[in-house]
Amino acid sequence: MTWSPQQERAIKDVRAWIKDPSAPQVFRLFGFAGTGKTTLAKEMAGGVKGKVLFGAFTGKAALVLRRKGCADASTIHSLIYSLDDESEERWQPKFVLNPMSRVKGAKLIVIDECSMVGEELARDLLSFGVKVLVLGDSAQLPPVKDAGFFTNAQPDVMLTEVHRQAAENPIIRMSMDIREGRKLEYGTYGDSRVIPHGTIGQKAVLGAGIVLAGKNQTRRDLNTKIRALHGRDSAHPLPGDRLVCLRNNKDKKLLNGGLWDVHSVPRIKPVGVEMLVTSDDTPETTPTEVFVRHEYFVGREDGLSWEQRKFTDEFTYGYCLTVHKSQGSQWDDVVLYDESSTFRDEARRWLYTGVTRAAERVTVVA
Repeated sequence: MTWSPQQERAIKDVRAWIKDPSAPQVFRLFGFAGTGKTTLAKEMAGGVKGKVLFGAFTGKAALVLRRKGCADASTIHSLIYSLDDESEERWQPKFVLNPMSRVKGAKLIVIDECSMVGEELARDLLSFGVKVLVLGDSAQLPPVKDAGFFTNAQPDVMLTEVHRQAAENPIIRMSMDIREGRKLEYGTYGDSRVIPHGTIGQKAVLGAGIVLAGKNQTRRDLNTKIRALHGRDSAHPLPGDRLVCLRNNKDKKLLNGGLWDVHSVPRIKPVGVEMLVTSDDTPETTPTEVFVRHEYFVGREDGLSWEQRKFTDEFTYGYCLTVHKSQGSQWDDVVLYDESSTFRDEARRWLYTGVTRAAERVTVVA
């Protein structure tokens, strides 16, 4: 592998940090899409004498890491938490910090898409005392309110040079055009495309790994339409529906932004819906029992008081997400409804973040 001068300096700086026992526990390596952050992290991990672990906030991001050759990459939660065997509730799994985690005795942990990691999760990870190399992209949107623990400081190294091979990737080329202020013109970009409103077919929407939008009203409307295309017109979730979690609950392993599938609906009560749900990241695990108020499925959750919310879980339909909620994940095939103009000063970062959620192809409906 031939490295650019900027990449060579990054490798030198990270290796010096790894070897220095008095160096800070966290090293921030940030860079734009296509600058080779993950490739560099793999290279630097290969020279470490000892166990190196790779992780990400979501299962989707961990899958992308594995595809890039980071063997056994998993979610941070899978790395550091375990099921509490003493939990008495069969359908209420509780997860606790695992003192015998694989992290114990590791030399280095590499965390990708670090902007989504919140304070509690970060402090639990750091409690093992292992050095953590975090990878991030400062061209993306600022993280959601309960995330961004690792992005609240300046990077130790910032990669800005997109290498030639990456620049030939259509999605990277689109992201560069956006970042540098050029308009995405209608047309094809390899397997990706930019098309006018009203020209996308049902097959493309139903075949996408995720549909993304900007405004919550658009998200609600598209979720209703996509459910209808699936033959679902009930006022409440049905088995097989896709949901997105809206609030963290470490005990149940519920992550804000995580995608879940409805396994069954044991009861529909006047106040809400009792469901068993399975994680989209780890569908083989035991279903988790949740209780969600009806307001979340009709767009009226903003009117709920804290007293009404505190003993319930928070989910809504997850066929379409906002770009803000999608941060930290990637899907092979993304349909993105371009509502960047809504975000004014952040318009460019919003569109960049949305396009770079796609690993293989993106359809931008502009």
